[in-house]
Amino acid sequence: MHRSLLLAGCLASGVAHADTPPPVTTYALVVGSNAAGPGQVALKYAEDDARRVGALLGELGGVQPTNVDVVLQPSPDKLREHLEKLTQRVAADIAAGRQARIFFYYSGHARATAIDLGPQGLPLAELRARLFAVPATLSVVVLDACQSGAFSRVKGATPAADFSFNSRQQLDATGVAVLASSSGSELSQESEQLRSSYFTHHLLVGMRGAGDVNGDGTVSVDEAYRYAYHQTLLSTATTAVGGQHVSLEVDLKGHGEVPLSFPRAATRSITLPAALEGQALVHDKRAKAVVAETYKAKGAPTRIAVAPGEYEVIVRQGTQLRRCQVSTVGGESAVDLERCTTEAVVAAAKKGGGFERPMHVEVLGTIGPERQDGYTQTLENFGYEEQWLDPARGLGIAVSRRIHEKLWVGGAGTFVHAPRWTRETEEMPLRFDWNTTTLLATVRGVHHLTDTGLWSRFGFYAQLGAGLAIGRTQLLDQDNNAFRETHFGPALSAGAGLHVGSPGYYRRVPSLFMPVSLTVGYELVYAPAITNNTGDTHASGGHRFTLGLGYDF
Repeated sequence: MHRSLLLAGCLASGVAHADTPPPVTTYALVVGSNAAGPGQVALKYAEDDARRVGALLGELGGVQPTNVDVVLQPSPDKLREHLEKLTQRVAADIAAGRQARIFFYYSGHARATAIDLGPQGLPLAELRARLFAVPATLSVVVLDACQSGAFSRVKGATPAADFSFNSRQQLDATGVAVLASSSGSELSQESEQLRSSYFTHHLLVGMRGAGDVNGDGTVSVDEAYRYAYHQTLLSTATTAVGGQHVSLEVDLKGHGEVPLSFPRAATRSITLPAALEGQALVHDKRAKAVVAETYKAKGAPTRIAVAPGEYEVIVRQGTQLRRCQVSTVGGESAVDLERCTTEAVVAAAKKGGGFERPMHVEVLGTIGPERQDGYTQTLENFGYEEQWLDPARGLGIAVSRRIHEKLWVGGAGTFVHAPRWTRETEEMPLRFDWNTTTLLATVRGVHHLTDTGLWSRFGFYAQLGAGLAIGRTQLLDQDNNAFRETHFGPALSAGAGLHVGSPGYYRRVPSLFMPVSLTVGYELVYAPAITNNTGDTHASGGHRFTLGLGYDF
Protein backbone atom coordinates (compact mmCIF):
# COMPACT_ATOMS: atom_id res chain seq x y z
CA MET A 1 0.00 0.00 0.00
CA HIS A 2 1.37 3.40 -0.89
CA ARG A 3 2.15 5.75 1.96
CA SER A 4 -0.54 8.09 0.73
CA LEU A 5 -3.08 5.33 1.38
CA LEU A 6 -2.03 5.06 5.00
CA LEU A 7 -3.22 7.57 7.54
CA ALA A 8 -0.75 10.42 7.25
CA GLY A 9 -0.53 13.29 9.57
CA CYS A 10 -2.93 11.32 11.63
CA LEU A 11 -2.48 8.71 9.38
CA ALA A 12 -3.40 5.08 8.87
CA SER A 13 -4.97 2.52 11.10
CA GLY A 14 -2.34 0.35 12.74
CA VAL A 15 -4.60 -2.68 12.78
CA ALA A 16 -4.35 -5.09 9.86
CA HIS A 17 -7.53 -6.68 8.51
CA ALA A 18 -8.01 -9.77 6.49
CA ASP A 19 -10.17 -7.94 3.98
CA THR A 20 -8.76 -5.13 1.88
CA PRO A 21 -9.81 -1.88 3.53
CA PRO A 22 -11.37 0.87 1.46
CA PRO A 23 -8.97 3.46 0.04
CA VAL A 24 -7.87 6.16 2.49
CA THR A 25 -7.21 9.80 1.65
CA THR A 26 -5.60 12.08 4.20
CA TYR A 27 -5.96 15.86 4.27
CA ALA A 28 -4.01 18.34 6.38
CA LEU A 29 -5.12 21.87 7.22
CA VAL A 30 -2.17 23.67 8.82
CA VAL A 31 -2.75 27.19 10.20
CA GLY A 32 -0.17 29.63 11.55
CA SER A 33 -0.60 33.26 12.55
CA ASN A 34 1.93 35.65 14.07
CA ALA A 35 -0.68 38.42 14.19
CA ALA A 36 -1.36 40.02 17.56
CA GLY A 37 -4.82 40.63 18.90
CA PRO A 38 -5.87 43.47 21.22
CA GLY A 39 -3.36 43.83 24.07
CA GLN A 40 -1.06 41.15 22.61
CA VAL A 41 2.42 41.19 21.08
CA ALA A 42 3.10 39.74 17.64
CA LEU A 43 4.65 36.29 17.61
CA LYS A 44 7.83 35.43 15.71
CA TYR A 45 7.65 31.77 14.78
CA ALA A 46 4.02 30.59 14.62
CA GLU A 47 3.90 30.91 10.83
CA ASP A 48 7.33 29.30 10.40
CA ASP A 49 6.13 26.42 12.59
CA ALA A 50 3.10 25.97 10.32
CA ARG A 51 5.37 25.83 7.26
CA ARG A 52 7.56 23.19 8.94
CA VAL A 53 4.57 21.08 9.92
CA GLY A 54 3.18 21.20 6.39
CA ALA A 55 6.55 20.31 4.86
CA LEU A 56 7.12 17.37 7.20
CA LEU A 57 3.66 15.92 6.54
CA GLY A 58 4.49 15.85 2.84
CA GLU A 59 8.03 14.58 3.43
CA LEU A 60 7.47 11.89 6.08
CA GLY A 61 3.76 11.92 6.86
CA GLY A 62 2.60 10.21 3.70
CA VAL A 63 0.27 13.09 2.78
CA GLN A 64 0.15 14.03 -0.88
CA PRO A 65 1.44 17.63 -1.32
CA THR A 66 -1.82 18.61 -3.00
CA ASN A 67 -3.67 17.57 0.15
CA VAL A 68 -1.60 19.76 2.49
CA ASP A 69 -3.24 23.18 2.89
CA VAL A 70 -0.96 25.63 4.72
CA VAL A 71 -2.77 28.84 5.67
CA LEU A 72 -0.76 31.76 7.06
CA GLN A 73 -2.20 34.71 9.00
CA PRO A 74 -5.79 34.20 7.86
CA SER A 75 -8.74 36.31 8.86
CA PRO A 76 -11.62 34.44 10.54
CA ASP A 77 -13.56 34.49 7.24
CA LYS A 78 -10.54 33.15 5.33
CA LEU A 79 -10.14 30.28 7.78
CA ARG A 80 -13.86 29.52 7.47
CA GLU A 81 -13.36 29.22 3.70
CA HIS A 82 -10.56 26.70 4.13
CA LEU A 83 -12.55 24.69 6.67
CA GLU A 84 -15.50 24.60 4.26
CA LYS A 85 -13.22 23.48 1.43
CA LEU A 86 -11.86 20.70 3.66
CA THR A 87 -15.38 19.57 4.52
CA GLN A 88 -16.36 19.42 0.85
CA ARG A 89 -13.29 17.41 -0.17
CA VAL A 90 -13.81 14.88 2.63
CA ALA A 91 -17.52 14.60 1.84
CA ALA A 92 -16.71 13.88 -1.81
CA ASP A 93 -14.36 11.05 -0.79
CA ILE A 94 -16.93 9.53 1.54
CA ALA A 95 -19.56 9.69 -1.22
CA ALA A 96 -17.12 7.88 -3.53
CA GLY A 97 -16.62 5.07 -1.02
CA ARG A 98 -13.21 6.19 0.23
CA GLN A 99 -12.19 6.76 3.81
CA ALA A 100 -10.95 10.26 4.61
CA ARG A 101 -8.89 11.37 7.57
CA ILE A 102 -7.76 14.84 8.57
CA PHE A 103 -4.92 16.52 10.44
CA PHE A 104 -5.61 20.03 11.80
CA TYR A 105 -2.81 22.17 13.25
CA TYR A 106 -3.02 25.68 14.69
CA SER A 107 -0.23 27.88 16.06
CA GLY A 108 -0.93 31.43 17.15
CA HIS A 109 -2.63 33.52 19.83
CA ALA A 110 -5.66 32.28 21.73
CA ARG A 111 -8.10 33.14 24.48
CA ALA A 112 -10.47 31.05 26.57
CA THR A 113 -13.27 31.41 24.04
CA ALA A 114 -11.54 32.00 20.68
CA ILE A 115 -8.40 31.74 18.63
CA ASP A 116 -7.09 35.23 17.88
CA LEU A 117 -6.43 35.98 14.22
CA GLY A 118 -5.26 39.57 14.46
CA PRO A 119 -7.91 42.09 15.56
CA GLN A 120 -10.66 39.47 15.14
CA GLY A 121 -11.08 36.01 16.55
CA LEU A 122 -12.76 32.76 15.60
CA PRO A 123 -14.91 31.43 18.48
CA LEU A 124 -13.85 28.02 19.75
CA ALA A 125 -17.43 26.82 19.67
CA GLU A 126 -17.59 27.57 15.96
CA LEU A 127 -14.18 25.98 15.30
CA ARG A 128 -15.27 22.83 17.11
CA ALA A 129 -18.56 22.72 15.23
CA ARG A 130 -16.84 23.11 11.86
CA LEU A 131 -14.28 20.40 12.66
CA PHE A 132 -17.04 18.04 13.80
CA ALA A 133 -18.91 18.80 10.58
CA VAL A 134 -16.06 17.28 8.58
CA PRO A 135 -17.24 13.65 8.00
CA ALA A 136 -13.73 12.20 8.48
CA THR A 137 -13.07 8.68 9.70
CA LEU A 138 -10.38 9.99 12.02
CA SER A 139 -9.27 13.48 13.04
CA VAL A 140 -6.06 14.49 14.79
CA VAL A 141 -6.00 18.05 16.14
CA VAL A 142 -2.75 19.69 17.26
CA LEU A 143 -3.05 22.99 19.14
CA ASP A 144 -0.13 25.35 19.81
CA ALA A 145 -1.17 28.91 20.75
CA CYS A 146 1.46 31.42 21.87
CA GLN A 147 1.89 35.05 22.94
CA SER A 148 5.08 37.12 23.11
CA GLY A 149 7.22 37.50 26.32
CA ALA A 150 11.37 39.05 27.59
CA PHE A 151 13.82 36.22 26.28
CA SER A 152 10.03 33.45 26.07
CA ARG A 153 6.40 34.01 24.53
CA VAL A 154 3.37 32.94 26.55
CA LYS A 155 0.20 31.25 25.23
CA GLY A 156 -3.21 32.63 26.09
CA ALA A 157 -4.21 35.79 27.87
CA THR A 158 -3.89 34.19 31.30
CA PRO A 159 -2.92 30.72 32.55
CA ALA A 160 -6.58 30.00 33.31
CA ALA A 161 -7.58 30.82 29.73
CA ASP A 162 -5.45 28.12 28.10
CA PHE A 163 -6.63 27.31 24.60
CA SER A 164 -5.52 23.70 24.64
CA PHE A 165 -7.56 22.93 27.78
CA ASN A 166 -10.81 24.44 26.55
CA SER A 167 -10.55 22.83 23.13
CA ARG A 168 -9.45 19.47 24.43
CA GLN A 169 -12.43 19.17 26.73
CA GLN A 170 -14.86 19.66 23.86
CA LEU A 171 -13.09 17.81 21.03
CA ASP A 172 -12.76 14.53 22.92
CA ALA A 173 -14.97 12.24 20.81
CA THR A 174 -14.85 8.95 18.87
CA GLY A 175 -12.29 9.17 16.12
CA VAL A 176 -10.65 12.31 17.50
CA ALA A 177 -7.21 12.77 19.08
CA VAL A 178 -6.17 16.17 20.46
CA LEU A 179 -2.51 16.87 21.13
CA ALA A 180 -2.18 20.13 23.07
CA SER A 181 0.93 22.14 23.80
CA SER A 182 0.25 22.43 27.54
CA SER A 183 -2.10 21.42 30.32
CA GLY A 184 -5.14 23.43 31.22
CA SER A 185 -3.46 25.44 33.96
CA GLU A 186 -0.18 26.28 32.20
CA LEU A 187 1.36 28.63 29.66
CA SER A 188 3.30 27.63 26.55
CA GLN A 189 6.43 29.19 25.16
CA GLU A 190 8.43 30.09 22.05
CA SER A 191 12.22 29.77 21.82
CA GLU A 192 14.56 32.26 20.16
CA GLN A 193 17.33 29.65 20.02
CA LEU A 194 15.18 27.05 18.26
CA ARG A 195 13.34 29.72 16.25
CA SER A 196 10.19 27.77 16.98
CA SER A 197 7.82 27.00 19.81
CA TYR A 198 9.28 24.40 22.17
CA PHE A 199 6.31 22.11 21.64
CA THR A 200 6.17 22.19 17.86
CA HIS A 201 9.94 21.83 17.54
CA HIS A 202 10.05 18.73 19.72
CA LEU A 203 6.92 17.28 18.10
CA LEU A 204 8.59 17.52 14.69
CA VAL A 205 11.87 16.06 15.97
CA GLY A 206 9.90 13.15 17.39
CA MET A 207 8.14 12.68 14.05
CA ARG A 208 11.53 12.65 12.29
CA GLY A 209 12.37 9.46 14.17
CA ALA A 210 13.57 10.49 17.63
CA GLY A 211 10.22 9.38 19.03
CA ASP A 212 10.30 5.92 17.39
CA VAL A 213 10.73 3.96 20.60
CA ASN A 214 9.96 0.49 19.25
CA GLY A 215 12.12 0.95 16.15
CA ASP A 216 9.42 -0.06 13.66
CA GLY A 217 10.12 2.89 11.36
CA THR A 218 6.88 4.72 12.20
CA VAL A 219 6.02 7.24 14.90
CA SER A 220 2.55 6.89 16.36
CA VAL A 221 0.46 9.59 18.00
CA ASP A 222 1.29 8.05 21.37
CA GLU A 223 5.04 7.92 20.64
CA ALA A 224 5.04 11.52 19.37
CA TYR A 225 3.15 12.65 22.46
CA ARG A 226 5.53 10.92 24.86
CA TYR A 227 8.58 12.33 23.12
CA ALA A 228 7.14 15.87 22.90
CA TYR A 229 6.02 15.70 26.53
CA HIS A 230 9.42 14.82 27.97
CA GLN A 231 11.52 17.04 25.69
CA THR A 232 9.24 20.08 26.08
CA LEU A 233 9.23 19.72 29.86
CA LEU A 234 13.03 19.34 29.89
CA SER A 235 13.52 22.44 27.71
CA THR A 236 11.15 24.68 29.66
CA ALA A 237 12.02 23.58 33.19
CA THR A 238 14.54 26.44 33.62
CA THR A 239 12.69 29.21 31.78
CA ALA A 240 11.09 32.16 33.55
CA VAL A 241 7.60 30.84 32.76
CA GLY A 242 8.40 27.36 34.05
CA GLY A 243 7.81 23.76 33.04
CA GLN A 244 5.30 23.09 30.28
CA HIS A 245 3.40 19.78 30.16
CA VAL A 246 2.11 18.57 26.79
CA SER A 247 -1.33 16.95 27.01
CA LEU A 248 -3.08 14.28 24.95
CA GLU A 249 -6.76 13.27 24.82
CA VAL A 250 -7.88 10.45 22.51
CA ASP A 251 -10.93 8.37 21.74
CA LEU A 252 -9.70 6.05 19.04
CA LYS A 253 -11.62 2.86 19.77
CA GLY A 254 -11.35 0.51 16.84
CA HIS A 255 -8.47 2.49 15.29
CA GLY A 256 -5.55 0.94 17.17
CA GLU A 257 -2.17 2.62 16.86
CA VAL A 258 -2.31 5.76 14.75
CA PRO A 259 0.90 6.39 12.78
CA LEU A 260 1.78 10.07 12.66
CA SER A 261 4.88 9.84 10.46
CA PHE A 262 7.03 7.32 8.60
CA PRO A 263 10.72 8.19 9.12
CA ARG A 264 11.72 4.82 7.61
CA ALA A 265 10.57 6.20 4.26
CA ALA A 266 13.19 8.99 4.35
CA THR A 267 15.97 8.70 1.79
CA ARG A 268 18.47 10.39 4.13
CA SER A 269 18.99 10.19 7.87
CA ILE A 270 21.50 10.81 10.65
CA THR A 271 22.00 8.12 13.28
CA LEU A 272 23.18 9.05 16.75
CA PRO A 273 25.12 5.95 17.95
CA ALA A 274 24.25 3.94 21.05
CA ALA A 275 27.40 5.09 22.87
CA LEU A 276 26.56 8.78 22.48
CA GLU A 277 25.04 10.51 25.50
CA GLY A 278 24.14 14.16 26.06
CA GLN A 279 22.15 17.05 24.66
CA ALA A 280 22.41 16.69 20.88
CA LEU A 281 21.68 19.41 18.34
CA VAL A 282 21.55 18.76 14.58
CA HIS A 283 22.40 21.86 12.57
CA ASP A 284 21.74 22.18 8.82
CA LYS A 285 24.86 24.05 7.64
CA ARG A 286 23.35 25.10 4.31
CA ALA A 287 20.06 26.39 5.70
CA LYS A 288 21.75 27.63 8.92
CA ALA A 289 18.87 26.19 10.91
CA VAL A 290 18.40 23.78 13.82
CA VAL A 291 16.80 20.61 12.46
CA ALA A 292 16.62 18.75 15.76
CA GLU A 293 17.51 19.15 19.41
CA THR A 294 17.11 16.18 21.71
CA TYR A 295 18.60 14.57 24.78
CA LYS A 296 20.30 11.36 23.65
CA ALA A 297 20.52 8.66 26.33
CA LYS A 298 23.21 6.00 26.18
CA GLY A 299 22.15 2.48 25.21
CA ALA A 300 20.22 2.71 21.93
CA PRO A 301 20.83 4.48 18.61
CA THR A 302 18.52 7.27 17.48
CA ARG A 303 17.71 7.81 13.81
CA ILE A 304 16.64 11.26 12.63
CA ALA A 305 15.28 11.70 9.12
CA VAL A 306 16.73 14.69 7.27
CA ALA A 307 17.07 16.08 3.77
CA PRO A 308 20.28 15.51 1.75
CA GLY A 309 22.98 17.97 2.77
CA GLU A 310 25.84 18.83 5.12
CA TYR A 311 25.15 18.83 8.85
CA GLU A 312 26.93 19.50 12.11
CA VAL A 313 25.91 17.48 15.15
CA ILE A 314 26.77 19.27 18.40
CA VAL A 315 26.68 17.20 21.58
CA ARG A 316 27.01 18.79 25.01
CA GLN A 317 28.20 16.68 27.93
CA GLY A 318 28.65 18.79 31.07
CA THR A 319 31.21 21.47 30.24
CA GLN A 320 32.48 19.67 27.13
CA LEU A 321 31.22 20.11 23.58
CA ARG A 322 31.60 17.67 20.70
CA ARG A 323 31.30 18.87 17.10
CA CYS A 324 30.68 16.15 14.54
CA GLN A 325 30.53 16.82 10.79
CA VAL A 326 28.05 14.63 8.90
CA SER A 327 27.18 14.44 5.20
CA THR A 328 23.90 12.83 4.12
CA VAL A 329 24.46 13.23 0.38
CA GLY A 330 25.17 9.51 0.03
CA GLY A 331 22.32 8.21 2.17
CA GLU A 332 22.11 7.21 5.83
CA SER A 333 25.00 8.59 7.89
CA ALA A 334 26.07 7.71 11.41
CA VAL A 335 27.90 10.08 13.72
CA ASP A 336 31.50 8.88 14.07
CA LEU A 337 32.54 9.82 17.61
CA GLU A 338 36.21 9.24 16.80
CA ARG A 339 36.14 12.02 14.20
CA CYS A 340 34.39 14.59 16.41
CA THR A 341 36.33 17.53 17.80
CA THR A 342 36.10 18.35 21.52
CA GLU A 343 36.13 21.80 23.11
CA ALA A 344 35.01 23.62 26.23
CA VAL A 345 31.49 25.03 26.24
CA VAL A 346 31.21 28.77 25.56
CA ALA A 347 27.62 29.95 25.66
CA ALA A 348 26.73 33.33 24.23
CA ALA A 349 23.28 34.64 23.39
CA LYS A 350 20.28 33.08 25.03
CA LYS A 351 16.76 32.75 23.64
CA GLY A 352 14.96 36.00 24.12
CA GLY A 353 17.97 38.00 22.89
CA GLY A 354 19.56 38.28 26.33
CA PHE A 355 22.30 36.43 28.17
CA GLU A 356 22.18 33.91 30.95
CA ARG A 357 23.36 36.53 33.45
CA PRO A 358 22.35 39.80 31.79
CA MET A 359 22.46 41.95 34.94
CA HIS A 360 25.50 43.12 36.93
CA VAL A 361 25.38 44.79 40.35
CA GLU A 362 28.58 46.27 41.78
CA VAL A 363 29.41 47.94 45.09
CA LEU A 364 32.24 50.47 44.69
CA GLY A 365 34.77 52.07 46.97
CA THR A 366 36.67 55.17 45.77
CA ILE A 367 39.58 57.19 47.10
CA GLY A 368 41.86 59.95 45.83
CA PRO A 369 42.83 63.64 46.09
CA GLU A 370 40.20 66.34 45.52
CA ARG A 371 40.56 68.65 42.54
CA GLN A 372 42.32 72.00 43.17
CA ASP A 373 40.83 75.07 41.44
CA GLY A 374 39.78 78.71 42.05
CA TYR A 375 37.35 77.62 44.75
CA THR A 376 40.03 75.91 46.83
CA GLN A 377 42.43 78.81 46.16
CA THR A 378 39.88 81.19 47.72
CA LEU A 379 39.74 78.97 50.80
CA GLU A 380 43.50 79.23 51.09
CA ASN A 381 43.33 83.01 50.67
CA PHE A 382 40.96 83.13 53.66
CA GLY A 383 43.45 81.18 55.75
CA TYR A 384 41.98 77.67 55.45
CA GLU A 385 44.26 74.66 55.14
CA GLU A 386 43.35 71.30 53.57
CA GLN A 387 43.82 68.21 55.70
CA TRP A 388 45.98 66.17 53.32
CA LEU A 389 45.82 63.09 55.51
CA ASP A 390 42.06 63.04 54.97
CA PRO A 391 41.64 62.32 51.20
CA ALA A 392 38.34 62.27 49.31
CA ARG A 393 36.71 58.89 49.79
CA GLY A 394 33.33 57.44 49.07
CA LEU A 395 31.02 54.54 48.32
CA GLY A 396 28.78 53.82 45.36
CA ILE A 397 26.60 51.24 43.66
CA ALA A 398 26.27 50.51 39.95
CA VAL A 399 23.72 48.44 38.04
CA SER A 400 24.16 47.53 34.37
CA ARG A 401 22.68 45.30 31.72
CA ARG A 402 24.38 43.69 28.78
CA ILE A 403 23.04 44.84 25.40
CA HIS A 404 25.85 43.55 23.21
CA GLU A 405 28.61 40.96 23.49
CA LYS A 406 31.01 43.69 24.66
CA LEU A 407 28.71 46.50 25.74
CA TRP A 408 26.85 47.18 29.00
CA VAL A 409 24.60 50.13 29.89
CA GLY A 410 23.20 51.16 33.24
CA GLY A 411 23.45 53.66 36.04
CA ALA A 412 25.63 54.44 39.04
CA GLY A 413 25.26 56.48 42.21
CA THR A 414 28.29 57.58 44.27
CA PHE A 415 28.66 59.52 47.52
CA VAL A 416 32.13 61.11 48.08
CA HIS A 417 33.25 63.07 51.14
CA ALA A 418 35.94 65.66 50.34
CA PRO A 419 38.92 66.48 52.65
CA ARG A 420 38.20 68.87 55.53
CA TRP A 421 39.55 72.42 55.50
CA THR A 422 40.33 74.18 58.82
CA ARG A 423 41.21 77.71 59.93
CA GLU A 424 42.77 78.31 63.30
CA THR A 425 41.17 80.88 65.64
CA GLU A 426 41.78 81.92 69.25
CA GLU A 427 38.96 79.61 70.23
CA MET A 428 37.90 76.44 68.38
CA PRO A 429 39.11 76.28 64.73
CA LEU A 430 36.66 76.88 61.87
CA ARG A 431 35.92 73.67 59.96
CA PHE A 432 34.66 73.59 56.40
CA ASP A 433 33.95 70.50 54.28
CA TRP A 434 31.65 69.23 51.55
CA ASN A 435 30.39 66.04 49.98
CA THR A 436 29.22 65.30 46.45
CA THR A 437 26.62 62.82 45.26
CA THR A 438 26.70 61.89 41.57
CA LEU A 439 23.89 60.10 39.73
CA LEU A 440 25.17 58.93 36.34
CA ALA A 441 23.99 57.02 33.30
CA THR A 442 26.87 54.77 32.27
CA VAL A 443 28.08 52.80 29.27
CA ARG A 444 30.88 50.27 29.61
CA GLY A 445 32.84 48.45 26.91
CA VAL A 446 34.65 45.25 27.85
CA HIS A 447 37.26 42.94 26.39
CA HIS A 448 38.19 39.56 27.87
CA LEU A 449 41.58 37.94 27.31
CA THR A 450 40.35 34.56 26.07
CA ASP A 451 37.08 32.72 25.47
CA THR A 452 37.85 29.67 27.59
CA GLY A 453 40.08 28.52 30.42
CA LEU A 454 41.48 30.40 33.38
CA TRP A 455 42.38 33.54 31.41
CA SER A 456 38.74 33.96 30.39
CA ARG A 457 38.21 35.26 33.93
CA PHE A 458 40.41 38.30 33.24
CA GLY A 459 39.31 41.29 31.19
CA PHE A 460 39.68 45.03 30.72
CA TYR A 461 36.97 47.65 30.69
CA ALA A 462 36.52 51.31 29.75
CA GLN A 463 33.55 53.34 30.98
CA LEU A 464 31.90 56.71 30.43
CA GLY A 465 29.24 58.38 32.58
CA ALA A 466 27.12 61.53 32.55
CA GLY A 467 24.45 62.88 34.85
CA LEU A 468 23.69 65.03 37.89
CA ALA A 469 25.90 66.19 40.77
CA ILE A 470 24.52 67.29 44.15
CA GLY A 471 27.01 69.14 46.37
CA ARG A 472 26.44 69.86 50.06
CA THR A 473 28.72 72.18 52.06
CA GLN A 474 28.99 72.58 55.83
CA LEU A 475 30.74 75.25 57.93
CA LEU A 476 31.21 74.73 61.69
CA ASP A 477 32.15 77.95 63.47
CA GLN A 478 34.08 78.37 66.74
CA ASP A 479 30.82 77.91 68.66
CA ASN A 480 30.14 74.69 66.74
CA ASN A 481 27.17 76.20 64.90
CA ALA A 482 26.56 74.53 61.53
CA PHE A 483 25.81 76.41 58.29
CA ARG A 484 24.81 74.18 55.36
CA GLU A 485 24.08 74.75 51.66
CA THR A 486 23.06 72.51 48.76
CA HIS A 487 24.20 73.00 45.16
CA PHE A 488 23.41 71.28 41.86
CA GLY A 489 25.35 70.85 38.63
CA PRO A 490 26.37 68.44 35.88
CA ALA A 491 28.67 65.47 36.37
CA LEU A 492 30.95 63.59 33.95
CA SER A 493 33.22 60.62 34.49
CA ALA A 494 35.63 58.43 32.52
CA GLY A 495 37.41 55.35 33.74
CA ALA A 496 39.15 52.09 32.89
CA GLY A 497 40.32 49.06 34.78
CA LEU A 498 40.83 45.35 35.23
CA HIS A 499 38.09 42.82 35.90
CA VAL A 500 38.79 39.50 37.63
CA GLY A 501 36.38 36.62 38.13
CA SER A 502 32.69 36.07 37.45
CA PRO A 503 32.94 34.81 33.87
CA GLY A 504 29.26 35.53 33.39
CA TYR A 505 30.05 39.27 33.38
CA TYR A 506 31.96 39.15 30.14
CA ARG A 507 30.93 35.82 28.71
CA ARG A 508 29.23 32.87 30.36
CA VAL A 509 31.77 30.08 30.84
CA PRO A 510 30.63 27.11 32.95
CA SER A 511 32.74 26.88 36.09
CA LEU A 512 32.54 26.07 39.76
CA PHE A 513 33.14 29.69 40.73
CA MET A 514 30.37 31.82 42.14
CA PRO A 515 29.21 34.68 39.89
CA VAL A 516 31.23 37.20 41.91
CA SER A 517 33.71 39.64 40.36
CA LEU A 518 36.41 42.04 41.51
CA THR A 519 37.29 45.24 39.64
CA VAL A 520 40.28 47.52 40.14
CA GLY A 521 40.30 50.74 38.18
CA TYR A 522 41.01 54.42 37.69
CA GLU A 523 38.35 57.10 37.25
CA LEU A 524 38.45 60.81 36.45
CA VAL A 525 35.43 62.72 37.79
CA TYR A 526 34.37 66.27 36.85
CA ALA A 527 31.34 67.65 38.73
CA PRO A 528 31.14 71.52 38.75
CA ALA A 529 28.35 71.89 41.29
CA ILE A 530 29.58 73.84 44.37
CA THR A 531 29.80 77.65 44.26
CA ASN A 532 30.77 80.42 46.72
CA ASN A 533 29.78 84.07 47.13
CA THR A 534 32.79 85.34 45.18
CA GLY A 535 31.65 83.54 42.01
CA ASP A 536 33.99 80.55 42.17
CA THR A 537 32.67 77.12 41.16
CA HIS A 538 34.32 74.00 42.48
CA ALA A 539 34.48 71.02 40.11
CA SER A 540 34.26 68.21 42.62
CA GLY A 541 36.12 65.06 41.77
CA GLY A 542 39.51 64.53 40.26
CA HIS A 543 41.66 61.42 40.08
CA ARG A 544 40.12 58.44 41.80
CA PHE A 545 41.16 54.86 42.37
CA THR A 546 38.24 52.44 42.53
CA LEU A 547 37.70 48.98 43.94
CA GLY A 548 34.50 47.11 43.14
CA LEU A 549 32.83 43.89 44.22
CA GLY A 550 30.19 42.71 41.74
CA TYR A 551 27.59 40.01 41.33
CA ASP A 552 26.03 38.75 38.08
CA PHE A 553 22.52 37.35 37.78
